[in-house]
Amino acid sequence: MGLFIRNWLIPRGVFFPYWINWCLLFFVGMARNLVKRPKKNKPSILCIEAGSGGWEIIEYKELYASACDFLGSKQVHKVIITRDKNYLEQLKQTIAELSPTHYLYSPRTGSQQWLIGLYQSFKISFLLYWHNITPITSLTDLPVRAWRAQCAVITARTGLVVSLMLPREVHPIFPHKRLIGPSLMPFSETTMDQINELSRNKPRGGAPTAVFAGSLYEPRITLLNDISKGLTARGFNLEIKGRRMENKRGPDSEYWQTLINASMVVTTAEQQVDNRRDWNWLPHFIYRYTEVLICGSLLVAPDIPGIRRYYTPGVHFIAFSSSSQAVETIADHLNNEAKIEKIAAQGKAKAQALVRSHTYWACVDTALGKESLT
Repeated sequence: MGLFIRNWLIPRGVFFPYWINWCLLFFVGMARNLVKRPKKNKPSILCIEAGSGGWEIIEYKELYASACDFLGSKQVHKVIITRDKNYLEQLKQTIAELSPTHYLYSPRTGSQQWLIGLYQSFKISFLLYWHNITPITSLTDLPVRAWRAQCAVITARTGLVVSLMLPREVHPIFPHKRLIGPSLMPFSETTMDQINELSRNKPRGGAPTAVFAGSLYEPRITLLNDISKGLTARGFNLEIKGRRMENKRGPDSEYWQTLINASMVVTTAEQQVDNRRDWNWLPHFIYRYTEVLICGSLLVAPDIPGIRRYYTPGVHFIAFSSSSQAVETIADHLNNEAKIEKIAAQGKAKAQALVRSHTYWACVDTALGKESLT
């Protein structure tokens, strides 16, 4: 009974606010059609929101910069939501000043309290729907119940949800089909060129090195410790350059240099385990898959559902499914520098091709259909 409640009943509880809003937006649409003229054909204007702290994070910087690569900088606007002003008033001001056709919403921006965040999402959805603005929601942590509910509410009638998970794996706990994933990391050509320049100073010679860089949480910590112990027993070392989730991130340049300098970068795809999340056993396509390949290092990571539409195990990266398998493959490749360089080069070429073809935004645009950006 406990498993039924935790794995079936609670995850589907997000459907309730979604269906309420689906009905409410029907009446909002009727009223809009009575008093507002249909939206005229005009160039798309995309607004991307984040809190002031969010705009310091690589993810949001690349989201904005890659959108500018795809649409042109004149059609993309950065929206900085500050805590000292009302969230909805800032959104209204953005709509009045920029008249966007599309708005990218992130559940990380508003209140992180369940009820307040849900209340905000209802009001945001009314505002966007009234003004014929197509919502695009960035749901990088779909298992988080509150964020899943907010994105479902905002896209109840229109728009799209972009996830890091394969839709068929999570459709049972998401209330509509306008869900795409696993999404490639949005990455800009400018940052890619900067990384290429930094790579010119990559140390040459010496023994190959294996590194983990990123946030530390369970079950990732346990898996990394198991891999580290196994490698130590074989005479190798896994350097763990991690930080706790609550700790401040380091400079971007330092992060990129760590990935560039490593011969091999190990990562995991597990979700963080806590009471806010559902279906913790499902892996997700974290951004480090693309970051490592862009930096030209050999990626060692799980072969997750949906990844093969972008990267092929054994060709672009090395896959593992357990800590013991990870130890075997890392040790094998640390003894073969030529193999490291070959796969790393193939992975970098594929990742760069995906960035240059604007794959993230092309997938979003295709999924939007008649509401597309282009």
